[in-house]
Amino acid sequence: MNEQEQHIDQFLTSSNYHQLSANQQKHAQDILTRFNNQMANDQHLTDTTWTPEAVKAVMVGEFIADPALTNQFGIAVVPVLRAYQEFLKVDNLAEVVKAMEEQRTKMNECRKAHKTWTQLHGEAEDDKAEATSGQASPAHQEFRWTPEKFKDLLANVQQAIKSASQFNNLELDDIELNYVVQEFLELMVQECNEYPGQWTFSNLQRVLGMMMPLDPHISIKQIHNIVPSAQALFEYLKQNDYIDMDQYKLGLKAIANMQPSEDMLASLNRDERETQLVLSFINSNGIDTDDTAVAEAWMDDHKQEVADFMRGLLNPWGEYERKRLLKRQREMKQQQVAKGNNNQIDSQLKRKKKSLQGIKFSKKARRKLRRH
Repeated sequence: MNEQEQHIDQFLTSSNYHQLSANQQKHAQDILTRFNNQMANDQHLTDTTWTPEAVKAVMVGEFIADPALTNQFGIAVVPVLRAYQEFLKVDNLAEVVKAMEEQRTKMNECRKAHKTWTQLHGEAEDDKAEATSGQASPAHQEFRWTPEKFKDLLANVQQAIKSASQFNNLELDDIELNYVVQEFLELMVQECNEYPGQWTFSNLQRVLGMMMPLDPHISIKQIHNIVPSAQALFEYLKQNDYIDMDQYKLGLKAIANMQPSEDMLASLNRDERETQLVLSFINSNGIDTDDTAVAEAWMDDHKQEVADFMRGLLNPWGEYERKRLLKRQREMKQQQVAKGNNNQIDSQLKRKKKSLQGIKFSKKARRKLRRH
């Protein structure tokens, strides 16, 4: 077994792997084996030395041209590759992930046609597409997001909430609604590196169904309305060509059965929500959480995986969590000091009570005192 095969085996037992969806897990080993082999043969690179250019080339090469590959395989490629590189902790992770996202649509075209990009379009057309991609509309396959363009989107959405028909008849007022939709868009970029048009099913569910209910500043009313707010946003983005029909359908699929879970989480306090999400994670690994002994035994054996899962969900509010931890530590210290002071007072009272009992004299000494 070579080093890359060892890496794949280690990845398949890691928390990074267990955070993937069932479909992604199903195809993970095949994706990584194919991709590593193609990367070694075509680019002469190991799995820890990928470059953005090499990633783009392999994604639209023989790796994806096999007629036997299904749509479900194609959907899983980028999330699996990203999780694998995160697991390996490569130095250029951000650049590699960006390359994957930029090449995703081309790769899907190749898979559908069962051809490499060169076979499908030829080198000249490929170069032309690269040269003109920056002028495309947001829903176009080669639209490239920048911080400035994303900032413009947030401003447009904020304005649309006040007047666009998609946002009418929602239970939240403009300020509440703007907070929910802006947080969703920002978390998808900040935590998942996915802009509109690049969303994946697992990250949509992770942000909408798990991260957002843990926001320390979100209200119960807003949690109840995450699903209708997201649906309104998806419709606005589709109508204004920020996302295509495939992304729109993916968004609707992600929230299709989410409302009961959101309502349940809204009925809990924040600590209880954390506990519930841990239970959901354990259950997603095939463990019966109704059997307390079995669930606790699994947690004891997978402490790091559970910790990594929750650390990922809580990452956006790291400063809040740090302050909350410091507050708890101060309270514990105060309790310990108070307990110590109480013990000291009790000891002093005992000594005082003992001294009030007086000095015991012998009979001879007492007679002598009476004579005087």
